[in-house]
Amino acid sequence: MVHIEDHSDDNDIASGNNSNSNSRLLGGTASGDEIDVDLLPPNKSEGADELIDRETEADAIGDGDGEDDESEPVLTWQELRSKLLRGDASEKSPEAIFLRLFEDRYEIESPVTALSNIKTFLGEYLIQEFNHKDFCSRAGLASEKIIDDDELWQKFADDHLAQHLAVAATLMLRIAMTIAKAFHLQAEDWRDVNQACGKAVRSLPACYKLQRKLPGALNDARALRFLPMPTVDGGEDLNPWKSEVGKELFERAHNVDWNTIEALTISDSKPSCCFSGKFTITEVVASDEFTSVHLAALEEGDPPGAFPTRRLKKGEPILWEVDSSFGKTLEAGFLIDADWYQMESQVCFISALMTVTPSWVS
Repeated sequence: MVHIEDHSDDNDIASGNNSNSNSRLLGGTASGDEIDVDLLPPNKSEGADELIDRETEADAIGDGDGEDDESEPVLTWQELRSKLLRGDASEKSPEAIFLRLFEDRYEIESPVTALSNIKTFLGEYLIQEFNHKDFCSRAGLASEKIIDDDELWQKFADDHLAQHLAVAATLMLRIAMTIAKAFHLQAEDWRDVNQACGKAVRSLPACYKLQRKLPGALNDARALRFLPMPTVDGGEDLNPWKSEVGKELFERAHNVDWNTIEALTISDSKPSCCFSGKFTITEVVASDEFTSVHLAALEEGDPPGAFPTRRLKKGEPILWEVDSSFGKTLEAGFLIDADWYQMESQVCFISALMTVTPSWVS
């Protein structure tokens, strides 16, 4: 993916992998309050670079004519780890499991690598890769009965996801604060990490759910109607636009009446162009029938094909329609990376979603 060249005089827009298969389109398987920790002034952050400079200075202490030219590090990762889990003897506690996931995913061996990966862990790993069910099983937060029953698990997950992700955000904040104190970092040196930890409590649960539920019934129906894709299984066409069996499968998968989909798409026309890229949401307009999402281009990717390619300029707007149920979850500032098709009405739909992330990830 490449950054789109900015041809406008407008102010820059703030920038910030789950591919959707045909089985999902055909019906196959496929939040809390913000922590009030944003106490830092709005200065530009040096992040981990400042920490590297300070560690270099610490390493230089003792160089010269002294007998001991090697200085002890201000704080090792193992020492920091012990501080975080002090008084918690169980490696199966939620905090310990999140810490191990963080260490394993980003090969954390020093405070530098820890501080530089906090935002990525929160805004990418916990949204795209985190296995909530496995986490709850390892931590003993849900019984085997709940884990093994899809309906019971879904209710449990809906009730507890925000709480569990808040534990991760709080842990990352403690890591950042401990490092900042040990290395005497200035407030502006880790302002971005501090803000991300606070905002994560609200945005992570929303993005986690959107990553797994988008693009939704309306977009799937449009993709199945206009895009060339195999929908025949065992000699039977399962496309809901072509068979009754397909309609039933679609209705069960999306919990929607097919007549509603037909009514919403009655004026649709085939796509006039396609494009791929990352967009920032600028406005969300919810209604009883569907949700209109206004977005602006940030980065351009490789177009999905089948229709003429549209080249985009940075900041160029598009209009996207999604199910009404997403109206309360999508927020201005969220970043959507996907393959898009634009109909003659200028309305776009997604054929394949890559990522949903908060704006503070970038």
